[in-house]
Amino acid sequence: MLKKQGIPNYFYYLAMIESGFRVKARSHANAVGIWQFIRGTARRYGLRVNYYVDERSDPIRSTIAAAEYLQDLKNVFNSWFLAIAAYNSGEGRVMNAIMAHGSRDYWHLVKKRALPRETRNYV
Repeated sequence: MLKKQGIPNYFYYLAMIESGFRVKARSHANAVGIWQFIRGTARRYGLRVNYYVDERSDPIRSTIAAAEYLQDLKNVFNSWFLAIAAYNSGEGRVMNAIMAHGSRDYWHLVKKRALPRETRNYV
């Protein structure tokens, strides 16, 4: 599914990093599933999240959504490094770092410590 969306193969392990491939994983921010989607992002990418069903825990549906989300992030930031940073810390945080430092160069933003340490380590 990831390959079909054009996601680089080094992202194939992202779900392992996010959740250890545990479909019932839940973060302190209430991100759920192997891809650790928060409710709003899950719904934006077509996953049903309600009282009866939470498709964030569906490994197939959530993987399709994650592939689409990663591709969209890459299209927005024109960089896989910035895309994965945004996946971790949020699109707004990465966009704010870009605007504050006038650069879309991930390594420049790292050098300026414009992104959180957790995100720099994540990438």
